[in-house]
Amino acid sequence: MALAGVTLVALSLGAQPSAPRCEIFDDGGFFVGCNYWARHAGMYMWSQWKPDLVEKELAELSRNGVEVMRVFPLWSDFQPLTGDCRAGGSYRSFRFRDNRPLPNLAGVDDEMIARFAWFCDCAERHGIRLIVGILTGWMSGRQFVPPVFEERNVLSDPAAVMWGTRFTKYFVKALKDKRAIVAWDYGNECNCMGATDQAAFYNWMDHIGMAIRSQDSTRPIVSGMHGLKTSESAAAPIRLNAEVSDVLCTHPYCFYVPGCGKEAFNTMRTELHPTAESLLYRDLGGKPCFIEEIGNLGTSCTSDARSASGLRVTMFSAWANDLKGCLWWCNSDQEGLEFPPYDLTPNERELGLLRTDYTPKPVMREMQEFQRFRASLPFRRLPRRRTNAVIVMPEKRDGWESAFGAYLLCRQAGIDPVFAGAEHELPDAPLYVLCSDASSDAYTYTAQRRVHAKTAAGATTLLLYSGASRLTHLREYAGVEVDYCALTSTRRTIELTAYPGCPLQVEDRATCRLIAREAEMLGRASNGEPGLTRFRHGKGWTLLAHGPLDRLTIDRTDALTGAHVMPYYLVFRVAAEIAGLKGVVAKGDCPWVGLTEHPAGDGRTIVVAINFEPRAITCPIKIDGALGAVWRGKVSAERIELAANEAAVFEVTSR
Repeated sequence: MALAGVTLVALSLGAQPSAPRCEIFDDGGFFVGCNYWARHAGMYMWSQWKPDLVEKELAELSRNGVEVMRVFPLWSDFQPLTGDCRAGGSYRSFRFRDNRPLPNLAGVDDEMIARFAWFCDCAERHGIRLIVGILTGWMSGRQFVPPVFEERNVLSDPAAVMWGTRFTKYFVKALKDKRAIVAWDYGNECNCMGATDQAAFYNWMDHIGMAIRSQDSTRPIVSGMHGLKTSESAAAPIRLNAEVSDVLCTHPYCFYVPGCGKEAFNTMRTELHPTAESLLYRDLGGKPCFIEEIGNLGTSCTSDARSASGLRVTMFSAWANDLKGCLWWCNSDQEGLEFPPYDLTPNERELGLLRTDYTPKPVMREMQEFQRFRASLPFRRLPRRRTNAVIVMPEKRDGWESAFGAYLLCRQAGIDPVFAGAEHELPDAPLYVLCSDASSDAYTYTAQRRVHAKTAAGATTLLLYSGASRLTHLREYAGVEVDYCALTSTRRTIELTAYPGCPLQVEDRATCRLIAREAEMLGRASNGEPGLTRFRHGKGWTLLAHGPLDRLTIDRTDALTGAHVMPYYLVFRVAAEIAGLKGVVAKGDCPWVGLTEHPAGDGRTIVVAINFEPRAITCPIKIDGALGAVWRGKVSAERIELAANEAAVFEVTSR
């Protein structure tokens, strides 16, 4: 497909890691499983070792469909360093547990290594593959580091880095021959152990990564981090993490990520959060990504029924977007544990796939059903999806919330985007969405020119314009003149010419009065000011939406779910039409259903349609071709009928 010289292709940002490879991270595959702490002891499983109970639990997990587990050698148990402390807090020598001499150069407890080796063999017996979080010094809001480092920043303290490096080498060398292990992981959310300085954090990751690779270059290294930032000046930015990792991951708990957790677990914002965050990491980092931890935070937050239906949609969405897998937190309820965090944070006790009697919860059954469905398909791997737009986000500040809002609006409007940072080269696409930002320095002049160059070459660019934005040469690029700006909030109602009777309520933290000079008015505010404009720039079009629609989508709770949503997405539908976006399936005005298209060759395209609402939806469609096989859902040439939180998977063939 071409539009004014722009060729539409499946967008792929960044190079995939050349080595090492691992089958579970290959394109189109998808694994399910959980994070594991033994139900009888939680994170103290290695010191309170009961192999008979561990084996029973792994057998039940395997029988119920767990394929992959992420497991954790607790750092304080495996390297229990103490010290011969002098006045002032410096150490004359390092000692072992109970002030004994070190048993080896790395200060590692060989009994713990033997227990972990047995665990690997047990997992192999039950067909479970392992991702191993090596330096697990942070878990569930609590630090578990060797006693000698409890009052130090273990990411920057030279002695802590030295001993962590020694431990890593020793551990990997001792266990690298275990066939159940498919990937190494730096450790659980290691950035939470004190990543306050970017250079120090980079050096720590680089040290530990080199230590792993020095002993085993055959397995990929997973980042294991949580809450990375898009800002290039952050202590733990996405791009830095990707530089020293082979595989990226997200821990998208809705209550711990800005802009999320505002509606029920099985509604659009929460269900698309894991996909959007993971795609953001993958697109900016240029490395594969998967959902390494996800959970419902217990029945004090979400019912079992909503947890199951929300997870179903999350898995279908992740699979359709070539995210590599989904691991639940965690394996089993841990109701019998009476120590932190289980007694201090009660919801930590009920986060499992299995109950304390080993019976599966509804989320466990959903995982089983999802994998059964995938196994029934006539193709083993889903072809990579076709994308048709780029969300351009700021990198001088953290741009997650505005990018997430833009992503949600794209999916409501039938657009399938990728993410790109404004301060780097942009991939080619027929449509660009420039996120709003409430600061004067969100986009450098170079970044703004980069976007406008894409427009001049033939693309359509949608500027989401906030009153606090400072976009230069606005009249030259958008045909709109700034009259004045003021630091007062404003409200306006906008009606689009293409969608009369569908008013958009727009709020902004700052006022900026615009005058449409050369631009055409496609939407007008009630006071006559421009609401949506179009301007020919070079071979392409610049559209300007007067309001931070992306941030409003994040702030409001009526934009995403319910029978009547605030229709900000209609601006994106106008942009898609002007950009000439077309696929094999065009959906009607149905913002609750998202589509992805997967060209399979020979004129066939596999389509995945997902209902993000907890109610049945009938979505009108038009098919460019002929409807082929339908493997899930009720699909005709005119409509898709979807039960609550359900998916349809079908094939379209060219005529």
